[in-house]
Amino acid sequence: MKFRPRRSLFLSVGLALAFMAGSVVGCADPESGSTGTGGSSGTGGDGAGTGGAGTGTGGAGTGTGGAGTGTGGSTGTGGQVSGTGGKGTGGAGTGTGGTGTGTGGTAGKAGGTGGTGTGTGGAGTGAGGSAGKAGGTGGTPATGGTTGTGGTPATGGATGNSDPSGLPFPPGSSTVAQPTGTPGSITVLNWAGFKGAVSYTLDDDNDSQISNYPTLHALGIPFTFYMWANRTEASNSVWVTAVKNGDEIGNHTWSHQSVPPGGAQDITMATTFIMQHLSVTPYTMAAPNGAAVYTTLANGLFMTNRGVSDAIIMPNDNTDRFTLPCYIPPTGAPESDFDAEVNAAQSAGGWRIILVHGFTGDSSAYQPVNVSDYTNGIMHTISLGNMWVGRLVDVASYWLGQKAFSSATTTTSGSNKTWTWTLPSNFAPGKYLRITVPGGTVTQKGTALPWNSHGFYEISLDAGSVTVGP
Repeated sequence: MKFRPRRSLFLSVGLALAFMAGSVVGCADPESGSTGTGGSSGTGGDGAGTGGAGTGTGGAGTGTGGAGTGTGGSTGTGGQVSGTGGKGTGGAGTGTGGTGTGTGGTAGKAGGTGGTGTGTGGAGTGAGGSAGKAGGTGGTPATGGTTGTGGTPATGGATGNSDPSGLPFPPGSSTVAQPTGTPGSITVLNWAGFKGAVSYTLDDDNDSQISNYPTLHALGIPFTFYMWANRTEASNSVWVTAVKNGDEIGNHTWSHQSVPPGGAQDITMATTFIMQHLSVTPYTMAAPNGAAVYTTLANGLFMTNRGVSDAIIMPNDNTDRFTLPCYIPPTGAPESDFDAEVNAAQSAGGWRIILVHGFTGDSSAYQPVNVSDYTNGIMHTISLGNMWVGRLVDVASYWLGQKAFSSATTTTSGSNKTWTWTLPSNFAPGKYLRITVPGGTVTQKGTALPWNSHGFYEISLDAGSVTVGP
């Protein structure tokens, strides 16, 4: 989105949170001539030994679970005839959000008896070990490892917490007790439990966005890229990577003109391009040059449209969803400018949308800024600890969902009270609100919702209603 006529150009938190990867330790497989030696140690999975010569007995193998993902132990090889396979036991892995899979040992060689493997997968959703290879003559195939136990969610929540929204957890205790008082009114947590929110948006798919994407992604936060579809840069493979990384791709029209040729058709051409090339549906758009005509054109096509006025959005306020405000820094703006905007949103308890078009050295970018000032500003936001840094589609969905809930109708049946709401048109599916109640049971569609020990229930906005009862 630019403030100039079209040129031949083209659009719960975390850097401080590092993702912990599992580590594994493995051993080689010993083999002797007369006496079979058992399977070597595995990580998180199952080691299986093969038979030794004569009456040899395979050695025992032990595995130690790696953090995160456990893998099966390597296979021990025995001697020549009628030995008994070694038995490997995988250690229990403890990791963050990893999936552990124990792998069964292979069968003994000819004349041997296949070892049995018993392992515990790494933390996460460990799966059973794979079956052993076919045994040799007279051998018995090894058995698969046992299913791994559930671990801690990757986002840092306590084991057993339900987090269907996928939103980051807010700061504070992760051991908040479930309310046990008398059932009462529902309170929606502003900004998913954070003090405020920030969305970083970039327009026009400029070259400097493409070249600096690895730097942006390394910050560990999601971005929203508004795509000017009728540009060569729009077909760059970086946007496929961005989608895989969880970034949002929004609509910035096909022609990027203040008065789009063909009106709504120019917008839908960009949507078609995004869906065909990136296999995602854009639910938000950004008006090229902030042109007011898109306030009307976007209505009926998208959930929101971003304009260019500068303001902070507050919970349940009357901001027009088809002219969302944003902060556009001047050319070469220092980090302090970005910090000030975020600090103001934090103090107000609101949502700040920040827009840049590209970075210094990119002649195609409108009002480029130094990438170091931009990234340092993002790191400042992360360091605050209480600001939700989210894609525009996610924060907008929460903001609009809260507004819809605030207008919900209520009905009472016996001891149960039900809230029913209607979502705005073209609302993104699969979105949630976080709520608290004084006590009682919270249900949707007849199913009781689990309490999250970070201090909330998550209710599905798609469900259209929620009930609180004894």
